[in-house]
Amino acid sequence: MGIREGQEEEYIRRHKEIWPEVVAGMLTSGVHSMSIYRAGRQLFLYMEVENYAEMVRLLADDPNSLRWEEYMAPIMENAAGEDYDPNNPYPAGLPEVFHWPFG
Repeated sequence: MGIREGQEEEYIRRHKEIWPEVVAGMLTSGVHSMSIYRAGRQLFLYMEVENYAEMVRLLADDPNSLRWEEYMAPIMENAAGEDYDPNNPYPAGLPEVFHWPFG
């Protein structure tokens, strides 16, 4: 995912004011934690979730999650720099290559 040019501060502002009902939907769908990292306009999302496929299914039916994705779509783009698809906010994901449980 990426941020449209000139929308970097708006993206940060919106996430500082994330809607409580969106957070509630994430918790209900099994998300334990989520971090979004930014390098320039490129975003990397990391989340810990019980069952990713089930989370995607549940959030696809959550009106608050859908409303949030629509709200974010005008300031975002996909990895190829094209329009962000708010109907597909959670793609299949990346395969894990390495994990080491430090500590």
